[in-house]
Amino acid sequence: MLAHRYVLVAAALALAVPAFAQDWKGMGRLEGRVLDPDGKPLPDVTVKLNLPSRGGGTTIKTDKKGHWAIGGIASGAWQIDLEAPGYAVKKITLNLPSESARLAPIDVKLEKPAPTGPPPEVREALEKGDAAFKEGRFADARAEYEKLLALRPELADTLYRQIAFTYSREGNYAKEVAYLEKVLQSNPTDLNLKLLTAQEALQGGMLDKGLELLKGIDDSTIKDPAVFYNVAVLLRNAQKPEEAIVYLTKAITVDPTYVDGYFQRGLAYLGLQKTAEAKADFQKVIELAPTGAQAETAKKALQQLK
Repeated sequence: MLAHRYVLVAAALALAVPAFAQDWKGMGRLEGRVLDPDGKPLPDVTVKLNLPSRGGGTTIKTDKKGHWAIGGIASGAWQIDLEAPGYAVKKITLNLPSESARLAPIDVKLEKPAPTGPPPEVREALEKGDAAFKEGRFADARAEYEKLLALRPELADTLYRQIAFTYSREGNYAKEVAYLEKVLQSNPTDLNLKLLTAQEALQGGMLDKGLELLKGIDDSTIKDPAVFYNVAVLLRNAQKPEEAIVYLTKAITVDPTYVDGYFQRGLAYLGLQKTAEAKADFQKVIELAPTGAQAETAKKALQQLK
């Protein structure tokens, strides 16, 4: 009878998960802030967002506080170009591991363009690399970035990141992580970079490396529960529910009202057949957010677990 109940719960939860759309739209969210070199907000910056895996994207602007946000998007590796008159274009990539994930807002500084242009061979390699990257010719882009690295070794950190992103687009997480670790060697205190490297390692199935990188991060420095939540989502996807529960608990410790943390931890406990713990988390979901899809799913689970 107990096994039958779990089948019913699993079926109810499966029905509660919407199918992915066939374009860039979904239920996810990203946000950030754009600053000038002195750390002041930059308004009216053009923010171009593109999700190559879904073949589309959109363009928005920052507000007077330099803030931008977009909801209703699919998960995946979002390519983001930040453009403003008088500043160099900034290219970043934000990986949204799932539509339910909530990434911490990211601050990005735009720099003034160099007063003098680079040598022609440097400019040519950069332009070719960026053009190939935009066209999805990642091997060609990588070759140009490596050529530029030989010409301008002082740009190693920036170029290593770009090379890492080309490997990411190809799904070669091992090579991506290797290049991100090169950047970490010269930026060992960069918390965001260490988290990105750990998340990409987990995404690529390198669980030991990802967890080892996370060990080097002081939990007390993380104030956003979404950071721990995103790690937990990757661990759940890797069929590591016990480890996922550890990070969901950390997320709830940071914010005891974090509904997503209780909901996902309840699902993880349910998968481990820890009914008492699952019930407690589902009841907390209903207490904190009595309406909505998560509350309805929690109610169905509790009914089946009676």
